[in-house]
Amino acid sequence: MRRVLALGALVVLLAGVAVGGQGAEPQMTSVEPIRCWWQSSVGALTIGEAFDVTLTCAVLDTEAVQVVPDESRLGVASIQVAPFEILGGSHPPDARRGSRRFFQYRYSLRLINADSIGRDVNVPVLPIQYRVHSRVGANASLEGRDLTYLLPPLPIKVLSLVPADATDIRDGADASLGAVESLRFRASLFQILALALGAIAAVMVLLALLPLARRAGAAGKADDGRLPDRIVLRHVAAELEGVKREAAADGWTDGITARALAALRIVAGYAIDRASSQKPLAKDAPAPEGRLAAGHGWPRPMRISVSSPVTTDDVGRAGSKLPDSVSMTRRHHLEGLQQGLAALAAALYRQAPVRDSQVLDEAVRHGASVARDLEQQRAPWKTLWRTPWSRR
Repeated sequence: MRRVLALGALVVLLAGVAVGGQGAEPQMTSVEPIRCWWQSSVGALTIGEAFDVTLTCAVLDTEAVQVVPDESRLGVASIQVAPFEILGGSHPPDARRGSRRFFQYRYSLRLINADSIGRDVNVPVLPIQYRVHSRVGANASLEGRDLTYLLPPLPIKVLSLVPADATDIRDGADASLGAVESLRFRASLFQILALALGAIAAVMVLLALLPLARRAGAAGKADDGRLPDRIVLRHVAAELEGVKREAAADGWTDGITARALAALRIVAGYAIDRASSQKPLAKDAPAPEGRLAAGHGWPRPMRISVSSPVTTDDVGRAGSKLPDSVSMTRRHHLEGLQQGLAALAAALYRQAPVRDSQVLDEAVRHGASVARDLEQQRAPWKTLWRTPWSRR
């Protein structure tokens, strides 16, 4: 097809040269001698449905060049568009626009082939024969040889087989009562199988949750009358932060130093896995000296007073016994707690107290940071899944 178009364009180009030679300077032009296209009234159809297809062509028609197509093969009686059947057609009058002449042929088609349902059926490739007539003088013209223009196919989607008076789509498959009963039996069988598998899955979930429930129950019995560690650590961190603010405002007095030392001992106890001392505390009652008040629960909160007897030597011995596999973070925590306890004890119990505000502030800050870290480590979602086999 490209070769035919190239030959046609070459003839038109030569004609343009011949015409232009009559003037002062020759002019060269290159245009398409002919161009055609399909247009369908529908994009998809049903078997037996009539529809229209229009063939439109634009040919070059000037005083110098005329393209003359062979329209005798485009009539309704002579054109072939298999597998479509031609029902009729028409040929509207030609139209001219500029250097082009337009002509049309309208065909009424239908398709009767049940094997085409669900497929794309093409209106076939249409070859159009034409010649190029070029004027070379006042009364002389040059007639070119026969050329062919190939019009590409037009795909049409075939949807279904539907009668003209149908109001719905009917299923024509043969479904006997035996087939219906067989399908019902299979559906019942699959339903029973699904229920059985669902029951097995529920049992497996219960078996998986049972060890966790036992662990949670055992932890609840062991901690009866005691606040959870994370709650105590939260109160300790808040106490240390309050102490730091008061020391910045009033300085490191005996009372503030004693409170900081008591809170830091509790943090050090949890850091070396030493249980704290918890005692019930009445509502609105102040905590005894050396102990920290903590409460939790709603609507009847449980209040306790907590303390720890951990000393600097206890933290030092625990740090020296740490295995090599322990992280550097925990070693840093213990070293900071040991130094903080020593600084606070020296600031409170020496005959000549040494109260360097910068050292004491750092001890309280480090203690609050360690308390927050320990609180996160004892979160419920972490302790719940800390099963016996995960610690081996």
